[in-house]
Amino acid sequence: MPSNPPIRLSGPLGWAIAGVAAAAVFAAGALTARAFVDGDSADAPPAAGDSPGISAPFPTRTPFGRPSIPAAAGPTGMGGAGGEDAASSKLGYGMPYQCQAPLPASALGVSAVDLEAAGIQPRIPRDGFELIAVSLAAVADCDDQGQPAGTPRPMLSTSWRHTATGLEAYLSQVVSSEPLAPVLRSDGAVFAALGYHFSIYVNSYPVRPYDTTKPYPSGPDPRAPEVLRELISKVAPGFDQQCFWTVTDADWSALAAFGVGDPRPAVPSGLALTEVHITAFREPAAGCDTSVKPTEGFGLYAYWNSDQGDSLGVSVTGLPAGADTSFPGYIDQYSASWAARGLQFSVWYGGKDGTGSPDVIRAVAKALDPSFSDACFVRQRTLTEADIQRLGFRAPAPPPGYTIDRAASFAMDIDPGCQRPQGFVASYSLSWTLVKGADVIDVAIYASPGASSSGEFFGWISDYGIGWVTPNGTSYNINAYSKGINPTVSRDDLIAVAKSLDPALDIDKLEKQAGGGAVPPRPAPDAPDKGN
Repeated sequence: MPSNPPIRLSGPLGWAIAGVAAAAVFAAGALTARAFVDGDSADAPPAAGDSPGISAPFPTRTPFGRPSIPAAAGPTGMGGAGGEDAASSKLGYGMPYQCQAPLPASALGVSAVDLEAAGIQPRIPRDGFELIAVSLAAVADCDDQGQPAGTPRPMLSTSWRHTATGLEAYLSQVVSSEPLAPVLRSDGAVFAALGYHFSIYVNSYPVRPYDTTKPYPSGPDPRAPEVLRELISKVAPGFDQQCFWTVTDADWSALAAFGVGDPRPAVPSGLALTEVHITAFREPAAGCDTSVKPTEGFGLYAYWNSDQGDSLGVSVTGLPAGADTSFPGYIDQYSASWAARGLQFSVWYGGKDGTGSPDVIRAVAKALDPSFSDACFVRQRTLTEADIQRLGFRAPAPPPGYTIDRAASFAMDIDPGCQRPQGFVASYSLSWTLVKGADVIDVAIYASPGASSSGEFFGWISDYGIGWVTPNGTSYNINAYSKGINPTVSRDDLIAVAKSLDPALDIDKLEKQAGGGAVPPRPAPDAPDKGN
């Protein structure tokens, strides 16, 4: 018997929950627990993780919490860039963007979780599956700050083990009467039925005992699609599975249906196509409602290179319904990324000599998206000496014998006269390389005035460098090495450089470390973090 008192789910579910886990199984959830059959724990299914085992992780997701190409799915965490993920979907692949909202307090009693009070009636498989976890939450539309707005909608997420195959499945249902394009993939599906939006994902890699003497399956279990179909039929028996839009491999001709242009005519001569993957949708059977068309699941990834080392890549991915595309795009000499018409676009290019080309980037971007304009994008701008002084930064003073071998300073900002999204702040990246014979000192500063900061100082010092963050959030990094007999450089030289950057720096407050240290990672000045 579990050591903790049982938490009983009242209403139709009729399961007892005990041994609440420390981490939620689902991306949005307030309750994760070990599942036992109500009134009889003898045949209780074991909780996930009770015994050593391995399982393929949930599929990875790209920034914005969207699947990579080829399309993948699953109830995973969200990435973040460009300010968009504050409103990321908590429901998994293909579901509308939602934000976690409060549940009614009456849903949680002293000894029971009341699903009826929460406003949800569970749709669950009654046979062929074992319940292994439960998560109860509520979601709502998101405002421009990524906070819940409007009426909360209860959501129940359950985790199941298919008894015949051992495959695990994850089911989320959220109360909603809004239309939703039904989409089916090999390992998951989203659809609307019975007053709910459903998201189902089957992990096609079964959980197995950890055994180094036996090879782990190199590919997915071919029975996963059958398990998925079976679960759909049990959860929503009246749903016609012929009415799914089916994610399928496609060719260049599929782009036009999504308003995406063919980029190939804009690719510079001498570059050869070495990789391409396009996913689109096969339409439902005749007679099905196709008035709501899906976007997330559509994708293009293509890559070109040359024998001389030039390379160019493009990607387009469909965004979930309701995704915020108002945040400005980003462009520099190496890349551009932007969102339009429910799609996320990216282009990147590098020449054989390490340089980029804004002209190539713009030409390919325009070919992909005829509406493309970077007039008010976040962009990289080189800082002048006057800019550096105005911003209050100092260039390092080289110690005796050192010279500045390289300097690069950039701003990441939006052009004056353009609308600036709420919460947007410019950022600045500055770097220098100081050289004296075999000794090298690399210096970097990163600052984003106006961004949130801890308000506290912290830093480190070692034989190989000094790093610190000021109370206003400005980050300084000095890293040094020698190509000579002694791999370290003079600590006095390091301290002199540090004090020239920040005269207020108190060396005695730095944490002494033998081998080195680190402050929070910042984007390299010549490869800044992309806006979106």
